[in-house]
Amino acid sequence: MVQAIDNRTDLTARLVGTEPHPRLTGWDQAEVEVLDAEPVPGYADLLSRNVGQRLLLAVPSRLLADAVPGSVIRVRARLATGEAMAESRPTPGTFAVEPPP
Repeated sequence: MVQAIDNRTDLTARLVGTEPHPRLTGWDQAEVEVLDAEPVPGYADLLSRNVGQRLLLAVPSRLLADAVPGSVIRVRARLATGEAMAESRPTPGTFAVEPPP
C-alpha cells in the first residue's frame, strides 16, 4: 500500500473557466492558469511545478459562486489521488477571489 504525502501549496491563479466536477457533488472543476505558488511550512510542496501552466483544480462550488473568467483566485491546494484540490473548508486568509480588472 502506498502512503499519501501530506502536501499543501498556496496558489495564485487566474480563472479560465469552470464546470461541475465530473465525480464530486458540490464541487467545480476549475481550469486555472497558475501565476504563483508558495510552499506551506510543514508540508510537502507538490504543485509549484505548475507555475506558468494551466491546471485543473477541484474547488467547492460555493467558493466560486462569484468568480468569473479572469478572476484571480488565491487558494491553498493539495495534490490528492493525482488531482489538484482546494481545501474544502479553507481557514481564514487561505482563499480569496479578486474580480478581473
